[in-house]
Amino acid sequence: MKILAAETSGKTFSIALNDNGKTLASFIYDCGHIHSEMIIPSIERILKDTGNTYRSIDAFAVSTGPGSFTGIRVGMTAVKTMAQTLNKPVIAIDSLTILERSFTDIKGIKLVAAVDALRNEVYVKSKEGIIIKSLDGFIAQNGKYKNKVIVIGDASIVYKDKLAKSLGKLSVSLPPVFSIPKASVLGIIAQYHKPEPFSKIKPLYIRRSWAEETKNKQSAAD
Repeated sequence: MKILAAETSGKTFSIALNDNGKTLASFIYDCGHIHSEMIIPSIERILKDTGNTYRSIDAFAVSTGPGSFTGIRVGMTAVKTMAQTLNKPVIAIDSLTILERSFTDIKGIKLVAAVDALRNEVYVKSKEGIIIKSLDGFIAQNGKYKNKVIVIGDASIVYKDKLAKSLGKLSVSLPPVFSIPKASVLGIIAQYHKPEPFSKIKPLYIRRSWAEETKNKQSAAD
């Protein structure tokens, strides 16, 4: 099954084409928040370079977030539009799962996915699902694993100094490239998830965007 995957939840976004678990081609762009300008040309390039067409695709995969509201919307809109036009199913997977599945287990080391949620907060997984946790709360929760934990995700970059001081240098030892959820990984793990109709795919917004929150605060003040 050929799966075209798009991961647009952060500043860096990627596109990949996978066939039965094998990555045929993938592109990663660290180009700031210009996803809307790049995503369609990137998809068309990867199809051309691999000798495929839109109709060659059996299913689409997309990251639901959490992450950049704008990036998530761009990826979702592009994938859902293509899926609707071609009558193809979609596999939606959250960005924390994509990060986790980028690594194999390391004996004696705890791997924890954490994405920056701004304001000294991080997106993490819990028994209740994906939640926002204060950075201090995240550190306290993982304090017993000091020098035995690695943080996967851009939280390890944004809060590097504090995490290194509290959880040990090992916690932020990964190069930045390993803290990016990648479409190639999304495409591979999508092979094992049940596709859904495009109409059922929803973005994972844990909270309203900063612009929306600011607008509501201003309205309340008025």
